[in-house]
Amino acid sequence: MDFYQAAGVEPIGNLRRTHLSSQITNDLVGQTVVLMGWVHILRDKGRIKFLILRDEGGTVQITIPKKKVSEEVFDISGRLKPEAVVAVEGEVVEAPQSKTGVEVIPHSIHILNTSEPLPIDVVEGKVSIELDTRLNYRILDLRKPTVNAIFRIQHSLVRFSREFLESNGFVEIHTPKIVAEATEGGANLFEIQYFERKAFLAQSPQFYKQLMLLAGFGRVFEIAPVFRAEKHNTRRHINEYTSFDFEMAWIGGVEDVMQMEEQMLSYAFAKTLEASERELKLLGVDLKVPKTPFPRIKYAEVIDLLNSEGKEISIHDDLDPESERMLGEIFPEKFGTDLVFITHYPLELRPAYTMPSLTDEGMTESFDLTYKGMEITTGGQRIHLYDLLVERFKAKGFNPDHFRFYLDPFRYGAPPHGGLGLGVERLTMQLLGLENIREAALLPRDRDRLTP
Repeated sequence: MDFYQAAGVEPIGNLRRTHLSSQITNDLVGQTVVLMGWVHILRDKGRIKFLILRDEGGTVQITIPKKKVSEEVFDISGRLKPEAVVAVEGEVVEAPQSKTGVEVIPHSIHILNTSEPLPIDVVEGKVSIELDTRLNYRILDLRKPTVNAIFRIQHSLVRFSREFLESNGFVEIHTPKIVAEATEGGANLFEIQYFERKAFLAQSPQFYKQLMLLAGFGRVFEIAPVFRAEKHNTRRHINEYTSFDFEMAWIGGVEDVMQMEEQMLSYAFAKTLEASERELKLLGVDLKVPKTPFPRIKYAEVIDLLNSEGKEISIHDDLDPESERMLGEIFPEKFGTDLVFITHYPLELRPAYTMPSLTDEGMTESFDLTYKGMEITTGGQRIHLYDLLVERFKAKGFNPDHFRFYLDPFRYGAPPHGGLGLGVERLTMQLLGLENIREAALLPRDRDRLTP
């Protein structure tokens, strides 16, 4: 017990929390509750003190009038500091002046831990803090209710997307993140030493999720980190992000994949609107559930649209951020929605495993889903014919012998299939209107940041 006394705090003992702050409602008036959390705000008015207690459910007001509480409770309340960890046992009473209509009058306050002065403030709107500074103290930054709310909403989006896929026969898989060869090609690979040889951090689960269809799983999905060694340092890029991937066999064409995604997102948005109502309100976000089907527009038409608006871009060019920003203004006006599929990308802009278009020469059976002017998903139909797959790998400058683990199973009867990869942080960023993708990453990793 000496170490508790030395710290000036109490052991938790037989105390057990009975409620979260969000559960303190008029239904509990007259009842005794035990709350635990952080000292968010303490207002000392002399003979009465107001403690705003914060926990994972939100905040609740603890009112401490000198004439209604014990001398010990009033004395302890005067010694509380911001972010001290406390347990409060008290009675729920009506309080028309409070936001919730109720407050708690404490019978006892127990200090469970103390806090040093904070390097950043966690009270909303008190001080404006640069994003880099916030990220340096990310754990404290996440205590701020509006920041914490971002990841509760993100949880709902992922949870309900998973729920939708599971209800449609998808199996969750977990593929290697240490790989022997690049998935997407190019030089944006993190090389690592793997015992006596070199290996890479996976850019995507692409090869493995396809192979699981050849293994007989039918429909698979994975939610996991992927790694891109891209040196740019922009508001929309990070070097480790969470990719929500799915792959489905026995498709009639790329349209089947797009239909699955739009139905999944419409379901996830609707369920998130219900499950994360408090967090959306806290962030001032009016979430609109998108109607299906989402509009489709071919890449060639997109290029024509951009050029007609003064952008000089060729069909052989990939869309740059300015192009996406322009489309973010054009699409809502043209289609009446922020979610639009761009289809039939040129062969040179898509990976080797992408099925060439059956209708548009030089194009592919592929798509991107854009949301408020940003690409959040890339997907398409995959090549399931062995000879064509080898031909396309050679056309991209790859040596097929380096990809035998992937290519050889296609010699033994691969079903027609397709799938996609959705960036969880980008989806969160666009849905909530965040300025920087790092705000939608719990502990972001970019070119300059490896901690916390």
